[in-house]
Amino acid sequence: MHDAIPSAVVHALLSARSEVQAAFAGTRDADTALATAAATLDAALAAHGEDPLLLTALGAVACDRAQYANAREVLQRALALGSDDRHAAFSLGVALLNTGRTAQAKAAFEQARAMTASPSTWEAWFDPQAH
Repeated sequence: MHDAIPSAVVHALLSARSEVQAAFAGTRDADTALATAAATLDAALAAHGEDPLLLTALGAVACDRAQYANAREVLQRALALGSDDRHAAFSLGVALLNTGRTAQAKAAFEQARAMTASPSTWEAWFDPQAH
């Protein structure tokens, strides 16, 4: 994927992750924090092109915002660009499961099990007991 991640991409990922963590910790309004994270990642994508790490993070945020169809599209792009990040496949599984594509979701979760998670990204929140 990337040998050296551009500093602007790293900054966008760290900023977005901070917003996501604040949303789930309850230290910021969740809708506002997740919208800020998405805007940060969208701006970085506009500036840096189709970066798989940014797409993976954006897909996780879209899942967290219950925008599963959008998340599915974004995460499929990340994987099509050669992402080998476990978080991309896992979050794709979450998006697929929440759009009624159970068999495809199971395949994505299986794919994720064989991959390594990037320390630069994170996975979508998922409650397996709810499904």
